[in-house]
Amino acid sequence: MIRASAVLSGGNAMRHGAMKQGLIGGVVLAALWFLCGWVPHLLYQAGGSLATLARLVPSPMTRGVFGNPVLWAVLVQLLMAVVLVAGFAVLAARFSAGRVSFVAGWLTAILVAFAIGAVLDLGNVVTGVGDFGIGGAISSMGAASETTWWAVVVGWIPALAYARSGPARDTDVPPARRSTTSNLVVALIAAVALILLPVASQAGDDAMQEQLRQEQATAEAEADPSGAAAPDPSADGEPVPTAGPSDGATVDGACTAEDTTIMTPPPDGATGHRGQLLQLVNVAEEPCILNGYPDVAYGDQNGHLLDVSVEHGRSFMAEDLGPSSITLQPGDSATAVIGWDANSVQGQLAARSIWVAVTPGEERLSWQMPLDLIPGATVHVTAWRPAVPPAG
Repeated sequence: MIRASAVLSGGNAMRHGAMKQGLIGGVVLAALWFLCGWVPHLLYQAGGSLATLARLVPSPMTRGVFGNPVLWAVLVQLLMAVVLVAGFAVLAARFSAGRVSFVAGWLTAILVAFAIGAVLDLGNVVTGVGDFGIGGAISSMGAASETTWWAVVVGWIPALAYARSGPARDTDVPPARRSTTSNLVVALIAAVALILLPVASQAGDDAMQEQLRQEQATAEAEADPSGAAAPDPSADGEPVPTAGPSDGATVDGACTAEDTTIMTPPPDGATGHRGQLLQLVNVAEEPCILNGYPDVAYGDQNGHLLDVSVEHGRSFMAEDLGPSSITLQPGDSATAVIGWDANSVQGQLAARSIWVAVTPGEERLSWQMPLDLIPGATVHVTAWRPAVPPAG
């Protein structure tokens, strides 16, 4: 009886030593897992010939990590690490039967990698049956074959580390009690992590899909009906000045921004041309003198000054009689016309606001208004002239 007890205690002690060596092998397995997972991903991100080189590195991490929100991706990788280390330690100690073995270590690496891939596949099947049916859900499997093949290729490395790590014994605690307790704790940790792994992976996938839906909804809400480029808050550019440079031509009693207001209805179109009427009204109690051309500028969808050339003269939509001195009595109005050729704004910066002042140097008024003007376009502006009173 005493002899049998001694044999049992010795076996437990040897198994406890194998457990410690299994933890070493598990750490090496986990390090290789993440190295082989992250290196191809980073090479793909670099692009070019490096992306081609990434195909030569077998990766066990093609599912459940990359593309998911950061917190979920970190959680999935932590659970993988726990399964790899704890799972390898438990199975290696069991397969070695108290004696450290290179073959047992390699087999353990393959089984642990297979277990991770299998639970990920199981999670895909369970969540995919409702949307894609049994056939579609099964077709989404493939993680187990990838992880298993990876372990076949590189599993000899943690097996070698396991086999060459020296025996380790701790005589402070009775061997039987030490072995039983540590084995159960490590096995329980591995089992819990393995169960939680597909749950966390699927939760990460759901979070990623929800994030994509929100981004798509935001993009659709911000999308321009005419197809112009979406606003870009990080775009570089110059804000539209509230006043343009003065031309230096001022006269006593000239109309100013304080004396007048300007109205800019939407433009009219004809055979690929655009014409926009500007109407200025003297809102002061005294007459003012108007002479010259209005000051015009445009802002794009990012609130920056749009590179549009503004030239004085006629357009397809209006003749220009040239500048002349106009005395506007209180309540009188004058008009000018902006003309340009139609442009395609598809995917481009485009005018989304118009800025107009009575003359250059005066404060500009602005209106939010989508116009088919793009960088490099040219508009022609006529001089102010007295408004024609309506017939009748």
